Amino acid sequence: MVKKMEMLFIVLHVLFGLGAFAGSLLLAISFKDKFHELSKLQRTALLVTIGSLFATLVVTMAARGNVIFALFFSFLAVGACGYLAFTKPKKA
Repeated sequence: MVKKMEMLFIVLHVLFGLGAFAGSLLLAISFKDKFHELSKLQRTALLVTIGSLFATLVVTMAARGNVIFALFFSFLAVGACGYLAFTKPKKA
């Protein structure tokens, strides 16, 4: 009985984590053209959220011994955060 509960919590943790990950990426995509119009606190919060979710994936992949995927998600995280933080806003 205990093993079933542990497995259920692991599955729910993964599902909720994927939901949070997808939500943060959708949030980043929705703000990509307006990112520089956000306050510094809002920009920082968005970057920390995305970075933290990617870090969770990287640590999980590395802990399971999947170094290739850990590196892939690391580069993807740096690219996503760098794209948001350092691209110039479009002029109207």
